[in-house]
Amino acid sequence: MPMKSLRSLLAFLIFLSLLTVSGTHAQGVSVTVPPQITYSDNSGLSFLAIPAKWSVAQKNTYQWFVNGKAVPGANKLAFKATAKQKNQRIQFKEIGSLGTSVSVVGKIGQVIVNTKPSVSIVDASNNKVTVLPGAYSPKSAKVKFQWYKGPIEILGAKSSTYVPAAIDEGFRIYVTAKYSAKGFVDNTSDSGEIIIPVIKRNYVQVWQDEFNLAAGSAPDSAVWSPENGDGSKAAAGGGWGNRERQYYIPTLAKITSAGALQIDATTTGAKEYNCYYKAPCEWVSSKYITKGKLGFKYGRIEARIKGPVGAGTWGAFWMLGADIDERQWPWCGEIDVTELVGKSPNTAYGYLHGLLSGGFGGRGTTVDMPNGFASDYHTYAVDWLPESIDWYVDGVLFGSQQKKDKDWVFDHEFYLVMNLAMGGNLGGSIESDLKQANISFDWIRFSTINGIGEVIKR
Repeated sequence: MPMKSLRSLLAFLIFLSLLTVSGTHAQGVSVTVPPQITYSDNSGLSFLAIPAKWSVAQKNTYQWFVNGKAVPGANKLAFKATAKQKNQRIQFKEIGSLGTSVSVVGKIGQVIVNTKPSVSIVDASNNKVTVLPGAYSPKSAKVKFQWYKGPIEILGAKSSTYVPAAIDEGFRIYVTAKYSAKGFVDNTSDSGEIIIPVIKRNYVQVWQDEFNLAAGSAPDSAVWSPENGDGSKAAAGGGWGNRERQYYIPTLAKITSAGALQIDATTTGAKEYNCYYKAPCEWVSSKYITKGKLGFKYGRIEARIKGPVGAGTWGAFWMLGADIDERQWPWCGEIDVTELVGKSPNTAYGYLHGLLSGGFGGRGTTVDMPNGFASDYHTYAVDWLPESIDWYVDGVLFGSQQKKDKDWVFDHEFYLVMNLAMGGNLGGSIESDLKQANISFDWIRFSTINGIGEVIKR
């Protein structure tokens, strides 16, 4: 090859090599931390760049850019923008002999977010996730968080940690961080997504009442006690705080020949009692509780129940805080495993009542039951864990609530309640030709969840 042609080829190869290096960095050289833009005072105009960190030392020069154009003479780490440049884009570039690196693009006068917030799982036992806010300037900025599941905002999830609900498992979640500082324009940044693993829940049954006593028997007195009356002598007051129409007596809850506990409500004999509405009672029924005999803290509580028929009926399987005598409702807490209301025969309710929500309808949800709750038995359950409560019907999850504010009063012992109320705030108007109704419990069971949960015997 002629010498002139050889020199031309070598020059071309060197040119290609330089092109490759200037775009990013030479082979074997990497940027471990890109350069960052910080404010050097509170004016929102004075900047100080933090140089990049490289895997190999090199000599570098600097250049500031505003609105994508190099600023003449702005080739030092410090840079002072003008007031006219406020709200314009700013970026810092570092050029070295082995490669280049650039900062994020910020806005002059706005909080700069150099690295996005990042999320990670910190407790595999419950999928607890946490967020680190990333690097931002000025350092005085306050950061607020909001967690999302896909495009959906997770209500109340605004802290730096979040314990996903069972219904979050298998989904992608992320967090939006909002950065605010006095004298600066707010900025927001989204973290990357993280998939919440599905945690296998292992249940070990440790207590049950199968209601296998002799037919005609009352519930086991070692476990259950009747709570009688119309509520007038209780803290809740007449109507049990719900304007209910029944008077509870102990004899209307009996074991059937099929091995179930049936609670009856009837108008027969009701007029023998006087009710809080200053007239003979309209209905009598039964209510039984485990208070003072058996308590529960965390775990799965479930019951197989056939619901009542008729508008005005209000059957329930629920729990109250065992400290109700010291901390009245709703401070003691209430967990409704299920409420079966005759006016809505295809709907089951799952709700909590706490310090904030107690007098405002509670927090929870409902589930549609296409075949209704009264024609056959269905299994209703809650998985009660330190950070969440989940509701199930026939093994299918339909609702979840998380520990997120002062409304969460579900970290102590609770006792069981089963009853059939008539009328009241939720039961509504009673059918004029309805004279009797019943609710049946085939069994009630309690299991630990991955070793969590306890039965407290008094």
